[in-house]
Amino acid sequence: MSSTSIAAQRRMHRATVLTTVVAIAPVALAIVAMTSQSWREGLGFSAGILLTFLVLLEFAPMRHPRSTALALGFSFLVWAICAVLALNPVAFFGAAMLSGVLIPQLLRRPLSWIIGLGVLIAAIGALYFLNEPVTWVNVVRYVLIPGGLSVFVAAVILMMQSYWRILRDLERAQEAEAELGIMRERMRFASDLHDIQGHTLHVVNLKIALAEELVTRDPERAVTELREVYTQVEETIRETKNLAYARRRLNLRAELENARNLFEAAGVSVRITRHGEVTDGHSELLGQVLRETTTNILRHADSGQVTITISETGIEIINDGADPGPLPALNGLETLRARVANEGGALTVAQAEGEFSTSVHFPTMTASPEESSLS
Repeated sequence: MSSTSIAAQRRMHRATVLTTVVAIAPVALAIVAMTSQSWREGLGFSAGILLTFLVLLEFAPMRHPRSTALALGFSFLVWAICAVLALNPVAFFGAAMLSGVLIPQLLRRPLSWIIGLGVLIAAIGALYFLNEPVTWVNVVRYVLIPGGLSVFVAAVILMMQSYWRILRDLERAQEAEAELGIMRERMRFASDLHDIQGHTLHVVNLKIALAEELVTRDPERAVTELREVYTQVEETIRETKNLAYARRRLNLRAELENARNLFEAAGVSVRITRHGEVTDGHSELLGQVLRETTTNILRHADSGQVTITISETGIEIINDGADPGPLPALNGLETLRARVANEGGALTVAQAEGEFSTSVHFPTMTASPEESSLS
C-alpha cells in the first residue's frame, strides 16, 4: 500500500472519530451533567470521556494489541467499580467507545457482537443492585441507558467504518483500473511495434532475396532494391521513434501505395478498386489492417493475385494461394479486431476455395460519391 493510501486511511479514521464525537459527545456530556452529584464528579467524567476520544484519534489496535487489551480491561473495570459502589452511571462510556471501535476492526459478524456488547454493559451495570434496591429509576440509569447507548455508539462507529471500507474499495478499484489501463497501453504499444518491425523485416527479407537473384543478371536493379531496403529501414527507425513518442499515424493512401509496391516486387498482381472515400477518423485504423494483411499474405500465402477494394463502408482484401484447412492463427488481426469493434465496426476473415479474405465494415461510415478504379 502506498504512503498516500496510508495517509488517506489515517485521515479517514480521524474523520470517523470526529464524526462520532459530534454525534455522541453532546449526549454523553449532557447525561454526565444530569447524573453527577457534584461539579467535581461531572468535570472528572467529562474529562475522561474527552480523553477517550483523543486516544481514539490515533487508535491502532492491530499495531498495539497489549495496550489495546489493557485499555479495554481498564475501561470495563472502571464501569464495574462504579456500578458496585453506586457511582456515576455514565462510567460505561469509555468501555462502550473502545469496544465500538474494536468490534468492526477485529471481529466478524459485528452486529451480533454489538448486541452482545450492549448485554454485557447492561449486565455489569446490574451489579449496582448487589448493594442497592431495585427500582425502575435505577434500572433505567444503570442497565437500560448504558446497554442501549453502548449499542447506539457501536452502531454509529460501525456505520462510519462501513463508509470507510466503501471508500477503500473504491480506491482499490481505481488502482486496479489504472493498472489495467497501463497493461492495455503496453499491449497497444507491443502490437504497434510488431506491426512496424514485423512488416519491415518481411519486406527487407523479400527485397534482399530479390536483389540476390538480380545481382548477376541485373546489377542496377539489384542496387535499386538494396537502396529501397536502406530506405525502408530508415523509415522503420523513424516510425519506431514516432511510436515511442506517440506521434505515429498511418495513412490509408500511403499504405495502399506501399502494399502495391510490395506485392509487385514479390511478383504478385494487385488490383486496387475504390468506391468512394473513407472518413479520416477511420483511415489510420484501416491502414493498420491493410499493413497487417499485406504482411500476412507475404509471409503465409503463395499468392499470385490480390484484390483490394475500398468502399464507403470499409475495406476488403482478397488473395489467392491460401492453404486448405482451418484458418491459421492471426494474432495481429485478432488485436486489430478488438480495435475495430471499439470503433463500432467489424473485422472478419474467411477462407474458401483457395482464397483468403479480410474485410472491415463500418456501418456508420460516410463517403463521397467519387468512384475510381486503379489497377
